[in-house]
Amino acid sequence: MGQSHSQSQTHISVLPNEVVVSILQHLPPQEIKSAVLVCKSLREMGEKPRFWTWAVVTVNTKDDLQKLKRPRLQMVQEIDVTQGSHGGTGVQCNWIKEEGLADLFQVIGEIPTVKRIRGLEFCKGIQDIEPDLVVGVLNSLEELKLCYGFAEEDGEEDEEEDDEEDEEEDEEKEQEMEQEMQMKLSTEQLELLFTAVAEKTNLKFLQVSGQDMLKDMDKTDETDEVDEMDQMDEMDTISPELFAAAVSNVEEVILKEHFKEDITSKQFEALYSIIAVEDRPVRKLTCLSFYIDPMGDVDPELLSKAFNRLEEFTTVNCGSGEQWTAILRGLVEGDSRLKKLMVEDINLEVVQNLDQNLVRRAKKKFGQFYQDPCTVLENRRYLLDCIDIIDTSES
Repeated sequence: MGQSHSQSQTHISVLPNEVVVSILQHLPPQEIKSAVLVCKSLREMGEKPRFWTWAVVTVNTKDDLQKLKRPRLQMVQEIDVTQGSHGGTGVQCNWIKEEGLADLFQVIGEIPTVKRIRGLEFCKGIQDIEPDLVVGVLNSLEELKLCYGFAEEDGEEDEEEDDEEDEEEDEEKEQEMEQEMQMKLSTEQLELLFTAVAEKTNLKFLQVSGQDMLKDMDKTDETDEVDEMDQMDEMDTISPELFAAAVSNVEEVILKEHFKEDITSKQFEALYSIIAVEDRPVRKLTCLSFYIDPMGDVDPELLSKAFNRLEEFTTVNCGSGEQWTAILRGLVEGDSRLKKLMVEDINLEVVQNLDQNLVRRAKKKFGQFYQDPCTVLENRRYLLDCIDIIDTSES
């Protein structure tokens, strides 16, 4: 007797909710977007915030803030306020210039999952926002460029996978770098933020540049003949201890001084001291200053202990022969954690006066650890020549 076989399709609405949720959790973003359009039941389940954490919310105008009030976006992790410009460092949104940043922070303050805000450093008006709100938002991020002044490249090498299209955008990026970063906090905001970061923070990356961590030197008596460096060290608006506790509580830190001295020698020394004696979270430290020597007169052995507790340390044209001898000896003879050490624009006399056997041992351990000014200049010329060759071949 013949049997008839029929295939029946099970509608997704008859599946247990746990099964549907499991299916949705494994869908890529584009499929999630499609799934919520299939039927009412899928839309209701697909609207749960946990399925939309991948979304990057673009805020171009003040009206765009309404996006952040949608139920599905209440666990969003990234916001873009750059108007989609290259590299995430683009033109400010006009509404931010008109005191819109305070409104943005009010909304973000209600979404504790936000970890990144692209282009935040170019937004004006931070000092006009209530300090506790500023601290709450900034300390919840994973990346923060606390910078004021013209943007500059960090000197990081381009990834190998950068394609030719990225190279064609170099000129546009250079124009963007001419913009001023606006993330300059008031003294109260800065002190509250550093206090919060020192206690507990979500920050994994912190860059500090152009902040007023010194009292206004213009208000001091110009006829006072007190040594300028000693005077500055006594005028910290952020105590060296607080500065050190906060900065050392972040895994990767870049400290830059391009336009004025805003980090004192005592603050640098306090940072090295806490790293040397405590097991702090900081692992990568970059100290770049064109106003003072970040290593100053710090005890060589203290520097050796501090730097050899880090995984990466980068600086430029600083340090004495005694200091570098202690650092290198700790590297090759001690239990060092250092995986990368780079001193750019180093004084060649300092290197030549070091124990060359110690230098060779250090190089053997992790390669060239310094660049003299001539090498840096040659590398920059070589890069420019490569760009010219590419431009010529494409034209």
